[in-house]
Amino acid sequence: MQKEKTLAGLSRYIKKSPKWYYFLIPIIAIFLIDGIILRNLDALSFMSILPFIFFLLLDALTIKLTNKKFNNNRIMYLDFISLTLVTLFFWIGVLLYPVIRMPLYYILALAIAFPAFLRFLVLYIYYPSNIYLAATLSMNYTFSYIIIALIFYDISKIAIKFIIPLIAATVIYVLFSYIFLVFTTIGFTRKYKSRPSELIDFFLNRDNEGAIGEKFFTHVYNKKRQIPVITTNIRKENKDLVTLVFPYVHPGPFGNLCTSNLPVKISSEMGRDNIMVFHTATTNSNNCSGKNDIKNIAESVKDSIKKMKYSDTVSDFVKFNVDGYDVSLQKFGNSGISAVIPFKKQFDDISIDAGLKVVAALKKNGAENFALLDAQNSFTRDAKELDNCDMIINPLIEKFKATGSTYPAIIGYARNYEKIDGLASMGVQVLAIKINDYYNVIVLTDSNNIGREVIKMARSGVDKRVKNMDIYTTDNHVVNVSELDINPLGMHCEPQVVADLINRTVLQAIEDASPATAGTYTENITVTMGEENAFHNLMEIVIASLRKAKYSIAFILLISILVSSFSFRYMVLHL
Repeated sequence: MQKEKTLAGLSRYIKKSPKWYYFLIPIIAIFLIDGIILRNLDALSFMSILPFIFFLLLDALTIKLTNKKFNNNRIMYLDFISLTLVTLFFWIGVLLYPVIRMPLYYILALAIAFPAFLRFLVLYIYYPSNIYLAATLSMNYTFSYIIIALIFYDISKIAIKFIIPLIAATVIYVLFSYIFLVFTTIGFTRKYKSRPSELIDFFLNRDNEGAIGEKFFTHVYNKKRQIPVITTNIRKENKDLVTLVFPYVHPGPFGNLCTSNLPVKISSEMGRDNIMVFHTATTNSNNCSGKNDIKNIAESVKDSIKKMKYSDTVSDFVKFNVDGYDVSLQKFGNSGISAVIPFKKQFDDISIDAGLKVVAALKKNGAENFALLDAQNSFTRDAKELDNCDMIINPLIEKFKATGSTYPAIIGYARNYEKIDGLASMGVQVLAIKINDYYNVIVLTDSNNIGREVIKMARSGVDKRVKNMDIYTTDNHVVNVSELDINPLGMHCEPQVVADLINRTVLQAIEDASPATAGTYTENITVTMGEENAFHNLMEIVIASLRKAKYSIAFILLISILVSSFSFRYMVLHL
């Protein structure tokens, strides 16, 4: 998926603001050019410098009092853009003076009103439930000029020819800004029964993960679907060593919403932390809507543990290459798990239909239970989804039939957590399986993908008794919140720290290895998730709205300028 078509990318785009000190030199430059044009220090002070200073104070007071999440950098950024718009409008009016023959105060007033159009677009997002407050705050530049004018000029001389027309022009800009918003987002509102302003406000302030996000995503993920939940439970001396869970739901979209942070949610429902929740063949369309789905998954795991039959044998770890993809296979008795791993060809997520087709083929050819995983262990920005796995079906069936569970199940498990950027609360989990005098190791990191550098470092430093080590991730989207973007493990932290944590956990799992039994069972449950391509459809509607905005804003701005100009001229001439 292209980077502009991801929710994380959208959040990052709309949330970040430059630091205030970046604007100091441009502001000084604007005032110097204004001084050259006006050629009068008093005029420069009254018409440019003092109104802007008062404008800053007015915005800082009114916006900070009414919306604490609109921080100082955002206020300064918005005010700088407002100043720039006023200045450019004014400069263009001065250059066109020989043609339009407007008085200087007329040009200045139209310039002062102009930023209200953009300011309303921005502030409407931060005040989605109070359009009147957003409209009022969008006119703060106009108010600052009026206050300065009232202080230094005779109101009887400027009220009719300046103040009243200025307010009227500003209101017209705000009105056209609102019309622009409604026109460009009507498709979104009809489809999802939510205002885009509410959703964007949620992106901007994702620490507030309550009603707005839940309300919106119930309209995105609202289709009932039956999905399999495969459970492999490993026991020692009649006690659960670790439970491997393979739910065919996706751990997103982000934060703690829906099925994001899925591993810890299932762990909490189960009441234990020795749970490994793997990322199956699913995409963002397969996120589920809420808590009931998590409970259903956890209940299916509990039921599966009660029903499964245990075996004391496992297979060796098998890995082979098909059409540019690596494919792994590990059997527990006559059940198996297999991961598809990018090799020469990169991908991000496997479609659920493609994955379940593989599962059905393996079960048809002798597997009692089978789970297909997306390893999510080769981060590549903008990689596309894999929507066809037919090429691996026959080779995988052949490997499954040829690979026997002929080795005693000597298994160890370990889990460790450190506070590392990109690592969620389930940390690093390791399953070590002893085969003769060596170990095969499956590592699961609770992260949204992982960098190849981390995997390379971990493999180079792993215990010499390890013959095969595959590192998979949970694809947990909760870790993206802090970075406002995709945050694979190793990108925003020291890779060696992660590699060392992995290898320390591997060593502990090896030391824990002892005779065990393993059972696998599949439960089919009904969950509420998105229809196929639901996530893509959401982003397409967002992009369509932006596209409509791109092509309509010039026209609507021109109309608003003309209407403001005519209204101003009418009031000046007739009041």
